[in-house]
Amino acid sequence: MGIFFIPIILRGEETKKVQEIINNSGKPENPEAGRILKLEEEIRISDESGKFFFQYPGNVRVATDGSIFIIDRDLLLRFSENGKLLHNYFKKGVGPGEVDFARDYDFQDEKLIMISSSPMKIVTFDFNGQLLDDVTLHQSFLFFQFLFIKNDRIYFFKNERPERAEKPGVMDAPYVLISMDMKGQNLKEHLTLPYQAFVSGGAWAGLGRMTTVSYKTKYLFIANTEEYLIKMFDVESQEMMKSFTRKYKRVIPPEDYRWGGIYDSEGKRLGPPPPKYLPDISAMYIVNNSLWVRTSTKHQDKGYLIDVFEFDGSYVDSFYLRTEGQIISTHENSIFLRETDQNDLVSIVKYRIIG
Repeated sequence: MGIFFIPIILRGEETKKVQEIINNSGKPENPEAGRILKLEEEIRISDESGKFFFQYPGNVRVATDGSIFIIDRDLLLRFSENGKLLHNYFKKGVGPGEVDFARDYDFQDEKLIMISSSPMKIVTFDFNGQLLDDVTLHQSFLFFQFLFIKNDRIYFFKNERPERAEKPGVMDAPYVLISMDMKGQNLKEHLTLPYQAFVSGGAWAGLGRMTTVSYKTKYLFIANTEEYLIKMFDVESQEMMKSFTRKYKRVIPPEDYRWGGIYDSEGKRLGPPPPKYLPDISAMYIVNNSLWVRTSTKHQDKGYLIDVFEFDGSYVDSFYLRTEGQIISTHENSIFLRETDQNDLVSIVKYRIIG
């Protein structure tokens, strides 16, 4: 494992800091690396007639009392730790506590905070569903990725949207880490990450992938490049602590791989040009106080390759995850998968990790 140092600039401070870059070899420390991870099903949550219907459920969070929250179109559900439905906080409309689209949510002091993007507002409930606050935001945050709530401040990433371009081309569209108070005011910019987009007219498509995961609202892990590189930002000290990577063999996309992009009225793809390789990192998760990294490597029989890092940046393990579903969340020693059966019935399934 090699360690290097490069200068960085944090937005708002405009002072150079030295960032640690940790380069790991391509071989993890665990001699059993490369195995298939074993899972044991614990809870399966599926549609309940007359109560809720899953379309594309996601963002599972577990509260301090063990109850399980799941968000979906027109749903923000709370279940007991055994999977029994307790409450649906979503109410469609324009009145107090009502929204058209619940974008995301978080907890604070045994309260549920729902972030709505239609209309833009912050709605707060107690866990029993009693409305506590309803704040309309007077600024537009259409291009943002909600992260978490910490010390009565909402943290999110916002794209600096590129200007309209008459000729198709690549322009800068950096991501900016922003926080605001619970009234949507007192905005602060904490960090800027370089990012580019392909722009044609008023349409644009991002180049690459932006992936983040937070650990107890203290550390924010960020992957915003095509190559294998993870940045570790300390939210409390407002410092970029380090970056780490490992030696990785990049994956060439299959011939039938479908790239996104911008198309004209006749269906012709204007761009951007397809990259030579898949993004090395497709997702990140926190499991048992370590960082899981889902890579672009996929084995036909074993599934996707997952790398495991300690928070000091060391590459300690890897394994294959062979599942029919997609990881949408993790909690302690468990993972939540979204699965679809042969009848298109969607379920959220909690699995315990064996070993």
